[in-house]
Amino acid sequence: MRAKKTPALALVVAAAALSLTACNSSDGSSASASTSTSTTASGSTGASTSTTGGTSTGGQGSTSGSSSGSGKGSGTAGQAQSSTSAPRCKTDKLAPSATAGGIKGEIVVNLKNTGSTKCSMHGFPGVQLVGPDGLGDTGPDAARSDASASTVTIGAGEETRFLLHFSQDTSGSGKKYTRLDVTPPNETVGEIVNLNDLAITVSPSSGTVPDVIVDPVGYHVGSGK
Repeated sequence: MRAKKTPALALVVAAAALSLTACNSSDGSSASASTSTSTTASGSTGASTSTTGGTSTGGQGSTSGSSSGSGKGSGTAGQAQSSTSAPRCKTDKLAPSATAGGIKGEIVVNLKNTGSTKCSMHGFPGVQLVGPDGLGDTGPDAARSDASASTVTIGAGEETRFLLHFSQDTSGSGKKYTRLDVTPPNETVGEIVNLNDLAITVSPSSGTVPDVIVDPVGYHVGSGK
């Protein structure tokens, strides 16, 4: 009887061991799966946070940087220019004169500072053609060119210049103008400039094409050389 009971007891012990092993295996797989799932979810959340945060921060940084940089730069430049710029040139402190340009259909107009201190100008002068009969005999105003204007500062006794371009009429029916009425930028009073042998003759009717075109001041700054 003892020989028959031993195998039965071994079977019971073996079955119990298998049951315990199965339980441990199941718990381990579940824990592993849980850990894996948690890790994956955590990784996914981290990736999402990182991507979203990076895009948002980058966009704000770019916008903020651009806005801040532009605003501060403009402000600083404006203050620097304001603190170092000279007072505006006045008509009564400028002596205009005209000379021939380097090419046909071009006149150089000089504006000499006759004051005792430096002054500055920025932009386009006003130019109107004037006939031999005086201010009652006026022609067209010069149209502005596409050239960019800049601020120029001229010392006492120095000058700046601008160019006047025109299409000379050779048909024989054009109108002849012997003087210019020149108004410095941001001024309302002009000064008469005699053209002498540089008289301009333009067509009485030019349609939509301007007969005379003016550039901004600043073609030359300094002495009259």
